[in-house]
Amino acid sequence: MSNQKWTEGLSDERITVLMAPFKNRSVNEVNYDNKMKFWKNTIVSECDRRHRSSFSVNELKTWFLFRGRSPLCLLIVVEDMFREGIIKSQSNFEQMTSQSNSNWSNWAVNTLVKGPLSWSVGRIKESILPPTPAIDEKSEYVVLHLVENQANELFNTISVNDQSQILFMDDIQKRLNKMWNAEVSMTSTELIVHSLEIRNKVFVERGEHLVTNKTLVKIASGDKDVEPISELEKNFFKLKETEKILIGEISNMDFEKESLVKEAKSYIAKNMKPIALTYLRKKKEIEKRIEKQLKSLDNVQALISRIEESKYNAEVLQSYAHGLAALKLSSKDSGLTIDNVDETMAELAEVIDEHKDMQSAMGSLVDVKQKYNEQELEDELADLLSKDEPAASNTGKYLIPDLPIVPDNSLEGEELDLDRRFQLLREH
Repeated sequence: MSNQKWTEGLSDERITVLMAPFKNRSVNEVNYDNKMKFWKNTIVSECDRRHRSSFSVNELKTWFLFRGRSPLCLLIVVEDMFREGIIKSQSNFEQMTSQSNSNWSNWAVNTLVKGPLSWSVGRIKESILPPTPAIDEKSEYVVLHLVENQANELFNTISVNDQSQILFMDDIQKRLNKMWNAEVSMTSTELIVHSLEIRNKVFVERGEHLVTNKTLVKIASGDKDVEPISELEKNFFKLKETEKILIGEISNMDFEKESLVKEAKSYIAKNMKPIALTYLRKKKEIEKRIEKQLKSLDNVQALISRIEESKYNAEVLQSYAHGLAALKLSSKDSGLTIDNVDETMAELAEVIDEHKDMQSAMGSLVDVKQKYNEQELEDELADLLSKDEPAASNTGKYLIPDLPIVPDNSLEGEELDLDRRFQLLREH
């Protein structure tokens, strides 16, 4: 990794001035403050570029080499950063315990906002301020807002499936390596995790858990505070790790078995059967070990399955309980009781029966016939028929009416007609 990135865009003369010791601020306050601001920003930026959240003064001297020389003003800069609350000694930072988010916010405001403001005012009253603690050039100092940002980035990249799960600290380090595509030290990993621990986003438990000196980290779920690791979670985690170990051992033994078979075949090809037999015997021993480990793996997986099933059954039972309580509350609010239901159903049956009776009555035939003198009706009907009956011939056939005269179209008739018309004309 190049150590010259901080010099980009700077002239040699400017770099020489920046690397020189600080002069008294009263000589030129503007140049003093600009130089101080430059180094503060540069130190934080270089830590971020290196995916570090802490540094020592001795490390800074190696980070900012120029032509084989290190800056002579870094100790003053680090002291000023410490006064303003930008950094905190790693030992003090690690002693900070878990607290509520509100307390963390108050601490952050006091450290990152009120601290710098009070320091700006305090410059005027520098003579009455307590002496600044001596900065040890070998000690590590944590950049507070930088470690918080890195911790937020890590937490936001954790998938939903991994929330409320337990991981080794080594697994967290691997996630950081993958996230930044860089080698992240275990020290930086622990500082980032501790930043989340302070805000109750993770629960860290150190000690012997299946593998010696392994640290367990439990991730919080969403916006909720993390709960301590329960005994059930510890035992379940151990079973899951045992499953991984057994699978790895079986895979390695299977690979070893295949290697022994290849060796035996090679010696058989060389007509060295006794040596080939020794490899086959080793192969048989490994097969027995594999079979034994497979049985252990079956037992472990069966336990894991039963624990997961019991957790699922507990969740289902809890869902039933919530549903039952909701149903009882709903029935109580609506006034729904057994007596009310029986009474309503009885009234409903009665109304339905009445409705059926009304429909039956409406569907029956109504006798609208009136009693009249039948003989009078017969006489009136005969009288109507006699008036409407057409005249008939003696033979009983109807008379055919007279038809119109058929015109005579013969020529003789036309000539007579013409003579008559001439005669009438002469007379007139």
